[in-house]
Amino acid sequence: MRHGIGRHPRARPPRARRLSMVWLAAVLVPLLANADRDMRFRLEVALLAHEAHQAAADHASVRLIARIQSDLGVLGFEARSYCAKASCRAGPIKARIETARKALARHAMPVVWQQMQALRRQFPVDLRGILPLRPRGRRWREGRFLYTRLCATCHAATGPGSPVPDLFVLAHRESPTDLVVEILAGVRGTRAIGYANPLSGHEVAGLADYLTAPRAMAAARTSPGRTAAHH
Repeated sequence: MRHGIGRHPRARPPRARRLSMVWLAAVLVPLLANADRDMRFRLEVALLAHEAHQAAADHASVRLIARIQSDLGVLGFEARSYCAKASCRAGPIKARIETARKALARHAMPVVWQQMQALRRQFPVDLRGILPLRPRGRRWREGRFLYTRLCATCHAATGPGSPVPDLFVLAHRESPTDLVVEILAGVRGTRAIGYANPLSGHEVAGLADYLTAPRAMAAARTSPGRTAAHH
């Protein structure tokens, strides 16, 4: 039936609206779950490559080696789950993980890094919208607020012997990509919230912007315990 001039189309019946919502949920929920699984796997790969590079470049502490060993186990699980949904072959991924495990047992950290770096090149994390960092402007101000609200309680009280790193020093020592990956993925075995955090990509970008800002770094060096109070 055609609608007359000046009339509005008849509203969809409640049952039809409910059916539409059920159909939409049936389509979107698996898509979002797969996207989440894809992101988790890629973040685990990137985090492991970063940790292995740290261990290969410096003297690997017992804690770092234990963390890498644990992360390799998690990566094996994430690889199986990822490939089951992405229809990829898990065998080559598991082979690299096994090679890295054997190298770790021999403390051959360059080999561990080579295996994880190869996987990182194959499964890069999509950081569009976060990189490049812009340590100024509105996003920077939002990052300052997030640091004060979420991070400063633990990270502003760093000092000699503290197990909690100074995020400003960390941000200036690492590449922007590794910094963002650590914010997103967290560090297993620590109190860092990591991937379970409620931050959006825009908020992660703002936090990374703030941590890499030169004036924020200067403030942290002169008075690390007062960073939260003054920012």
